[in-house]
Amino acid sequence: MTRAPRGATGCWDGGDEPLPDTDIGLFRTACWEAARRVRGRVEEVSLPGGVRSFHVAALVGHGDPHVVVCHAHLPSVAFLGEPPVPGRPLSRFADPPPWSDVFEHAGLRPLPVEYLATPMSRVDVSELADAELRQMRYWRPEVLGDLLFNWWD
Repeated sequence: MTRAPRGATGCWDGGDEPLPDTDIGLFRTACWEAARRVRGRVEEVSLPGGVRSFHVAALVGHGDPHVVVCHAHLPSVAFLGEPPVPGRPLSRFADPPPWSDVFEHAGLRPLPVEYLATPMSRVDVSELADAELRQMRYWRPEVLGDLLFNWWD
């Protein structure tokens, strides 16, 4: 069974210990190195809307852009086949590309599609805080990727 660590949803109550923040500088540096490898450039994606549990960057060069999302509180990244649509669950996760090792070197774990597609019925949520469990019951994510990369408020 796959385990969801505390902070997976990005939600917490005021009385809880604050969640750690992923070092956004590490994410940006890794994106620039990845863009160099694909002979492209980095575009930070500014998304309208409120709270989300992730940061987004697009690596633009030849061909389709590579969209990378970085969890705001866990040292993890995922890759998308298309840019996110504000408020909608992320779709079309893609397996880490060959150059994803730059994220590993930065201390960020690239997540494979198989992991992100794990049905919630096969995810151990015992480490999640009460606030996370409440949000999970309200939003009802279908797969682990929906739990990790969300727009919940």
